This record gives sequence, C-alpha cells and structure tokens, in this order.
Amino acid sequence: MKSNLIIFDQPAIYAEGLSKLLSQTQFIEHIQVCSCPVNLQEYLKTGGFDLLMFSSNMMMLSEIYQVTEEMKQNNPNLKIIIIGNDYDVTSIRKLFNKGITAYLDKRSSFDEFTDCLQALATGEIFLCSQAKEKMISFVSNGRNFEAVQVKDSLTKRETEILKLICEGLSSKDISIKLFISINTVETHRKKILTKLNVRNSVGIVKYALENNIIE
Repeated sequence: MKSNLIIFDQPAIYAEGLSKLLSQTQFIEHIQVCSCPVNLQEYLKTGGFDLLMFSSNMMMLSEIYQVTEEMKQNNPNLKIIIIGNDYDVTSIRKLFNKGITAYLDKRSSFDEFTDCLQALATGEIFLCSQAKEKMISFVSNGRNFEAVQVKDSLTKRETEILKLICEGLSSKDISIKLFISINTVETHRKKILTKLNVRNSVGIVKYALENNIIE
C-alpha cells in the first residue's frame, strides 16, 4: 500500500524538487509540500497522511523534540522522518524516544531516501549510513555506558553479535564472520531479545540507540 507524505521543509525549490522525485517511486501515492506550521496542522487533521518528513531547516533541535512528541500523541500512526544536521547519537536516540520512525542526514543520498521509504513500508525503523556508523562506534567504544533495565548482562559474545546485528548483518552473515553455526547465532539472538525485552532486530537496534550498553 502506497503512502501519503507531507514534506515540511524549505526552501520551496528544494522541497518541491524532492517531491517530484519521490512521486516517481513505488512507495508514494500523494505528496503535499508546505512550510507553514498552521497548514501542517490542518493537513494532519485530515487524517489522510501517514508519513511526515521535516528537517532541521524548520526549527531548533529542542523544538523538534517537542513537536515530534506532540504530533505522535495526536497522530499515533504517523511515521515521522527527520532530516538532521549531523546530529550526535544522543540527539538521534532522543528523537527515536520521542517517536520518530526514521532518521536521515542532510548528506544522505536520494537512494538512501528510497531505502528509507522501503523500510517504513515494511514496518521497520530506518537509520541513514552516517547515523548508523556513529551508533556502532558509540556502542563499540562506550566504556562509560550502563545498561538500563536489563535483567541479565549481555555476555561478550552476545554483545559482539548485537553490534553485528546493528550493522545490518543477517544470521548467516554473522555465522560466517564469527565462524559459528547459524543455529548458534540464532540461540544468541534469542537470548539477546529476551535480555533486552524486545521482539526483533528492529527492537535491538532501537534499544542500542535509546540505552547505554557495557561491553
């Protein structure tokens, strides 16, 4: 099923150009471009839009936190895509906590944008490559991190597999990289899901963004 998207951004020439490109993809049915907060609220009230994209051009990060939280409260099914300005991991983590579904950076390519739309169409969250690299580094080098609300600490092997999951590797890829069987990977994966109290790989990545992990 195709989505209806609002692009809340400026300058107009950029937003309208992006609109024309996205309208040619298989994921979008209708696009509305606007740069006025009042018009944005009116469009959302119609209930006809399930995707919203807005960027750091429109407001300060602190305002984005507030607006995102309010929009999700008023429109629980709305999927929000943020175009950030090289935000750090802490800020990105907070944005997901406030309710965004995808994060792209101003340096992200159009191909990455279409990858994002494809991920959202299948019910996943999405991180651009720049943010993913930051997140992986954040997890890998975070000696000052503390795990939050985890019943049992992750083992060294589980932490290793968690990082590979965050890199987007499949169980088969992980088994090849670590020289272990797929069944062993799946066993570790199930234990990670249980310990982090999440349902799937998307939940693992989101947890890694929202919480601190000790190696």
